[in-house]
Amino acid sequence: MLVTFLGLVSASILPTISLLIGSMTASGRSVSAVDDLEREIGAAMDALLLIFGSVGIAVVALVMLATAPPPFLSKIPLLTVTILPRLGQAVVVAVIVLIALRTGQIPAVLRRTLEVRHKIAVAEARRATTDRAPVSLEVRTSFSNHPDFGKITNLEDNEGREPH
Repeated sequence: MLVTFLGLVSASILPTISLLIGSMTASGRSVSAVDDLEREIGAAMDALLLIFGSVGIAVVALVMLATAPPPFLSKIPLLTVTILPRLGQAVVVAVIVLIALRTGQIPAVLRRTLEVRHKIAVAEARRATTDRAPVSLEVRTSFSNHPDFGKITNLEDNEGREPH
């Protein structure tokens, strides 16, 4: 059952790495943001590859525990009955603990990667909005005023005129 679980864990690692690598593009991004994204994706890939290697070690140790020892070692019963099985079990437990610890770090790394991508998306949206926004002079000319707007007139001059 442990081998099946570890197989499922390792099967999810490689597609995750390919998705992370695919998200590393430079379109519309600042150099600082690209560097931040590369650092976070690199940390995520390192953690995932460490887990992948640890799964491999655990599977090899489990297979060795399930396999009978070679006949020439059967002459040393203490080694084949006690020492090697305990050593194999210790390796499996240590690797499983390492996998559990590193698996707990992956959500934090992915969350930081998401934050960097969010900052990049906000900067791109802000830049696109600014690029499409009309210049203030264009806005003023499109909302031009009547030539008499704001003109100061004397009330006595308007006596006898009819209001518009």
